[in-house]
Amino acid sequence: MRKSVLSVILTLAALCPLTAAAQESATSKYKVNFYGHIKTDVTLDTHGMSGDDYSYYVASDKDAEQDFRISARGTRFGFDVTDGDKVSAKIETDFLGLSESVGGTAGSTTDLRLRHAYLTLKAGKFEILAGQTWHLTPLEFSGTNNEFAMGYSGVLWMRAPQLRATYKHSDKLAFAAAAVRPTRKLTDAEGTASGAPQMQAQAQLKLGKAKLTLMGAYGVWKKTTHERGEVKLVDLGYNVPLLDGLTLNGQLWTGQNLYDFLGGIGQNQYGNASVKASGGFANLNIKPAGRFSYNLAYGIDNPVNSKLAAASKTRNVTALANVNWLCYDKVTVTFEAAKQVTEYKLTSGYEEIDNLHYQLSMKFPF
Repeated sequence: MRKSVLSVILTLAALCPLTAAAQESATSKYKVNFYGHIKTDVTLDTHGMSGDDYSYYVASDKDAEQDFRISARGTRFGFDVTDGDKVSAKIETDFLGLSESVGGTAGSTTDLRLRHAYLTLKAGKFEILAGQTWHLTPLEFSGTNNEFAMGYSGVLWMRAPQLRATYKHSDKLAFAAAAVRPTRKLTDAEGTASGAPQMQAQAQLKLGKAKLTLMGAYGVWKKTTHERGEVKLVDLGYNVPLLDGLTLNGQLWTGQNLYDFLGGIGQNQYGNASVKASGGFANLNIKPAGRFSYNLAYGIDNPVNSKLAAASKTRNVTALANVNWLCYDKVTVTFEAAKQVTEYKLTSGYEEIDNLHYQLSMKFPF
């Protein structure tokens, strides 16, 4: 018995240095902040929608194709890392990786998706960023609780790997320029085959509490058949507090072949057939004192019809309203109702089909 006890003591003593070493190697010498949220969405669509949990556009007006879903894939987590001075970094992920399924079939698994992964170096008024994060489009979003954030309905946004330089002239004026991977899908070679990055530039001006952001982009897509499609974009974002608890924000934009930015309803074409489109959105955020806040939003994506073939989408419009309730000072409960109308170009003319989208979300940030 004594020999057994002695053996256990000697074994534990031998493991203690290894355990201490393992703990020491797992401790970062930088400041690390862990954050995220748990989110569950319950959705009902009265007609057929493209995008499953997302709301892309109306695909069918048949009542038999209505859809009910419950999903927790909007859950996300991330880490902010900093040396407390000139170097910082971020990595953030969620579970909405539907288009790059490991099994090869879109949506066949709940893939872990990389949202952000970048580092920044600061030197005086300059900042260098390397990695994946937002395009330089204005970071103005509607108040929707749908994860697609009204893409294809006037809100331009997306993330991509890039090299970016920012110059902060003052607290009120900043400029940025970036060389960006010219396609938003890793498996899509039509952008990367151009052999050149997409170039983006941004200027941001603050006037009192209001903020204006002007952005431009230019790039080229190319097929193996040497067909070329130019990507062009001019995008103006605005954020204007009207009164205490009342803010108006949105975007106004025009361009062509805007697939990378969720514009042109995701349609790209080549040569003289390039898909030109204009659109934008406006969102009114109402936040009185208390636990409730509200959003009213309207957005439109309007490609030029003459460049599109029959059966193409020629307009996509979304109007929505939601109410947000802060429950127990920790969990936000949101109910949203949205109407989406998609217009199609047919050989016989144009046809509009619509959908009513209802979504209940519960989100616990940490």
